Amino acid sequence: MIIPSKLFVNLCGLTISVLILPFPSFMQVKTLVVSAQPLPNNRTTTQSKKVVARIWHGTTLTSKADEYYTYLVEAGIKKIESIPGNLGAQVLRQINENNTEFTVISYWESRDAIRNFAGNDIEKVRSLPRDNEYLIKPETQVKHFDVLLDDRK
Repeated sequence: MIIPSKLFVNLCGLTISVLILPFPSFMQVKTLVVSAQPLPNNRTTTQSKKVVARIWHGTTLTSKADEYYTYLVEAGIKKIESIPGNLGAQVLRQINENNTEFTVISYWESRDAIRNFAGNDIEKVRSLPRDNEYLIKPETQVKHFDVLLDDRK
């Protein structure tokens, strides 16, 4: 009988462990019981309710990035988070030498809740009043995704 080398090493390791470790050490093995309990703060690893993510992207000059971020939070994020049906937001930033990209992901209970913010055409960008001062080639469309898993810690 030919034993694959990986299995042979494991078998040798087990054999050596059995020969080296005293018998009482094997008697102290504890069984770990895993139960399907919610995570802290009542989080679960799968979505228990429908959530829609609205994703917007914009680019500004790196020299204006910090100023734009402050404006974005004050004029945009705080506004959308006050709308019924909004579940919060995230702002992502990536600096690429002279340009800085921002991605905003806002979370909503439904597309109807998004309509309360964006109007009937939810795919259309709802620009902030001063976006033209900051953004390079402003995008005109946003994307929406159903969140299937949210396993953030």
